[in-house]
Amino acid sequence: MLPGSRRAEELATPLRRNRDYQMWWSGAAASNVGSYLLTVAAPLLVLQTSGSAGQAGIVAGAAAVAKLAGSSPAGTLVDLCSRRALLFLASALQILAAVSLFAALLTGARGDILLAHLTVAVIVEGLGYSLHTATELPLLRKIVSEGQRRAALSREQSRKAAAQLAGPPLGGLLFSWSPVAPFLAAAVLFLGVMSVALALRVPLGPARRARTHTGSTRGPRLAGLRYVCARRYLRYMLVWFALVNGAFAGLGLLLVVLCHDRGAAPAEIGFAQAAGSAGAVLGAVACEWLTARMAATPLLKASSWLLVAGAVAMAVPASAVITGIAYAVALFLTPAVNVSFMHHLVHSVPDELTGRISMAMMTAARSLNWFFAMGAGAMADLHGPLFPLFSLAGLFLVLACANHVWAPTNTEH
Repeated sequence: MLPGSRRAEELATPLRRNRDYQMWWSGAAASNVGSYLLTVAAPLLVLQTSGSAGQAGIVAGAAAVAKLAGSSPAGTLVDLCSRRALLFLASALQILAAVSLFAALLTGARGDILLAHLTVAVIVEGLGYSLHTATELPLLRKIVSEGQRRAALSREQSRKAAAQLAGPPLGGLLFSWSPVAPFLAAAVLFLGVMSVALALRVPLGPARRARTHTGSTRGPRLAGLRYVCARRYLRYMLVWFALVNGAFAGLGLLLVVLCHDRGAAPAEIGFAQAAGSAGAVLGAVACEWLTARMAATPLLKASSWLLVAGAVAMAVPASAVITGIAYAVALFLTPAVNVSFMHHLVHSVPDELTGRISMAMMTAARSLNWFFAMGAGAMADLHGPLFPLFSLAGLFLVLACANHVWAPTNTEH
């Protein structure tokens, strides 16, 4: 077959008929749902056993620190080691975390012992999550043709948003039935990534030549960071993602604390998180259309102003679902911003540096999550949840104004 004919055939084949892509999407979706089950079950378990928002913040902060610490090494590993083996390892770590918590609850662990076990388990799961996340862009380049990558990236956002929509209410319902149920369900769902590693037919890489070349480069772990620091657009987005993701870590915890303080049951809190996630789902559905019609900078500006509106609306006394809808407003345009940014990366970054550069950005994006999660929990204990909520709204306002003054375009080469 001629190269041009092969290229035309690739573009003519829809993503729904791309077996490897469908396998990856399904397995990753199952694993994402498992992660969200733990996200809602862990703080609910702390609140049920101790009633302390501060301790819930410690657990959430430990998970954020693990994802931060694991991001850069994970990016280096996916460029230098077998990506198929790393998918097995990621799944094994997440299964270990969920099964250990299931066993601890069955044996009646309580108090400081349970808090310590929860903290260690979310750290282990966070490391597995980092490995899984680091493979996403490199694998997408292997299993999707160039002309379909914007659509594939948009559907990746839909997958993550759908998992975010399904995970929290499922976690809340399972926790209401039995505190051990979410952890058992998560262990089963984490098998998704392991199944993907077995099922994908295409070589996942990296190529042996690329491994040898990058492995011999001085300071391979810093190669991605050096690439980012040399480009103004990437530097600006590095700071923006760090502040916004950190603030979202605090905002997500405050959603649980606000609903809990307003008398919501665990299942209602799960549905509040699902209502918030519905905003991301709708945004993910619309992001292919949005990114095809809006440049990166206008999307960034519009998203920042929605963050301000959503955070302020959460302060209005209302039911858990209404509070979740306010959270949804803040989330709506974030999938389009993510797709616009990742599309820039996948078209401009060398394949042998994809893991390191994407995870260098991810490391920066998660660098403040622990601070905001722990800070929001501590401030909520001292002053009530409205004080940290308005503090985060003020930060979003500063970022929205900064976008009109300093934001560069992504046309820089």
